[in-house]
Amino acid sequence: MLIAHISDLHLNSFYKDSSFKNIHFLLKYISTKKVDHLIITGDITDNASEKDFEIFRRMLKRQGFLSGDKVSIVIGNHDIFGGVQKAEDIFTFPDKCSAVNYNKHVSNFISYFPDAYDNCYYLSQKEFFPFAKRINNTLLIGLNSIPEYSKLGNPFGSNGEINAAQFSEMFEILKSAEKDIKYKIVIVHHHFNKLKSQSKSTFGSIWANIEKQTMKLKNKRRLFALFKEFNVDIVLHGHVHESKEYFRKGVRFLNAGASIKNNKHSMKINFLNLTKGRIEIDIESIDLPIKLREDSFVGRKEEHIKLVNAALLA
Repeated sequence: MLIAHISDLHLNSFYKDSSFKNIHFLLKYISTKKVDHLIITGDITDNASEKDFEIFRRMLKRQGFLSGDKVSIVIGNHDIFGGVQKAEDIFTFPDKCSAVNYNKHVSNFISYFPDAYDNCYYLSQKEFFPFAKRINNTLLIGLNSIPEYSKLGNPFGSNGEINAAQFSEMFEILKSAEKDIKYKIVIVHHHFNKLKSQSKSTFGSIWANIEKQTMKLKNKRRLFALFKEFNVDIVLHGHVHESKEYFRKGVRFLNAGASIKNNKHSMKINFLNLTKGRIEIDIESIDLPIKLREDSFVGRKEEHIKLVNAALLA
């Protein structure tokens, strides 16, 4: 079975129309690879816009991915709380997060992609997550790693945690997995790796230091133990904008956070080939057409200068 894994698309029709052209190109390319299943690990939108959810739904349908057999989706922090859109948003964003109706936003997210959950044999009655589905001989478990706003614990809406209810339900799903299951895959938004700031810009360094303290997945130790106990083959995630395979505590992880971020000339896709009891990974980089490169660059320099000035005045 061939799986494509993408993440952190950050669609934004209000500020970045060009991103839709890029994602359309990305999905069209994936469809030509005749993958059996597409996995998207959150942050579909940049600003939790229902308009953007609807447009992305149509994109999936157009490329033949809008069914539970063809796509699995988990929610990201930007899909609930949105993100910083303009320079001045840096200072007001925590207040914006505090005003978000968390349960309503999670419900809205599910309502735009109900087809993605139509083949789940387990769907949490409390909060939609975790869900579990079987694709051939593969078990997929989807989690919601986005906790509610907290002034101290989650001021920017970007920290992560798998709450006790989800953890308990995931335990039961893994415990009761059918014996002929050959592959167990967990899909979640938040990362399990240690953050390293790679930004060379003034604003980038300042914001990276803020994010380092507000993008943590809490209580990872018990998750590592659970994944090892039930021999989870791989955990797929996004959140950090890089594409990378890594191992921690004997568990295999794959990040697809750089699907469209960090490079204006190309995009990255993780391909997983499940065959003969193994999962072979290919992180493929595809070049954007020249026209799309030009569109994505327009206005970037001006907005970057605004963000730098705002950060320096903080």
